[in-house]
Amino acid sequence: MATFISVPLKKSSEVDLVKPLSKFVTATYPAGEEQTEYIRAVEELNKLRKNALGRPLDKHESSLEIVLRYYDQLCAVEPKFPFSENQLCLTFTWKDAFDKGSLFGGSVKLALASLGYEKTCVLFNAAALASQIASEQNLDNDEGLKTAAKYYQRSVQPHQDTVLSALNREPTMDISPETVGTLSLIMLAQAQEVFFLKATSDKMKDAVIQCQYKDNLPKSADLRHSSNQSPTTIKHQYTKKHFISPQHKQCMGESCLLHVHISVCCLTVTDTPESPYFRLFWILVSGILP
Repeated sequence: MATFISVPLKKSSEVDLVKPLSKFVTATYPAGEEQTEYIRAVEELNKLRKNALGRPLDKHESSLEIVLRYYDQLCAVEPKFPFSENQLCLTFTWKDAFDKGSLFGGSVKLALASLGYEKTCVLFNAAALASQIASEQNLDNDEGLKTAAKYYQRSVQPHQDTVLSALNREPTMDISPETVGTLSLIMLAQAQEVFFLKATSDKMKDAVIQCQYKDNLPKSADLRHSSNQSPTTIKHQYTKKHFISPQHKQCMGESCLLHVHISVCCLTVTDTPESPYFRLFWILVSGILP
């Protein structure tokens, strides 16, 4: 059975959005219906943040919807408040998702007065939660395979969409371009792997399975290439430590299985043991090749 990876959630410190945002609203808009509407929206945003980030989340679609709803509201309020002009006393603090801390210190964290930073971290959590939902599925039945593929696919796009251009400081390693790029690649490869499992479960023809492996192999091979690079930076060591090893092994297995299916497709009823295709098939399934 293939080894599938899920991503842990980032943890955030509690933030009171009501006080600074309401202060801006009352100073900007005269008392009346419009001011009341904005304050109500601020309170709703604060409530959404607590639901999305202030408590443990079940590995369920409803939890993912809560996280994405908070992200959507952040995008909606961004043009209405001067977040980029530092007029609001509002700082967001997030811990590195993969750093567990040490005996003498806590986890690595970063605090920034940037809504772009908050959005990046929330988007990271949306992708991470999607990967966790996928990893919880039972891959022994058709429905579990479909659901796992769906959520591995959903975990790809948020990582690809993570934008760090708004940050004026070096991000924590979990949201660095190298890490999120690797995560996106892993999730895409895992989605393809689940598609392959579905194909074999449905007893599809070897030619179809061969095409599935050909789609998946370049993605896993990219991870293999990354693992072979010289770890000259902390980020490379970090990425290799958390992600590359199991995916590297999976890539090697997929490469062998691809050649098995290719050899099966090439075999004909007239092939003899002396046929090169027959010999390739026999060598592969006998485990002679590494």
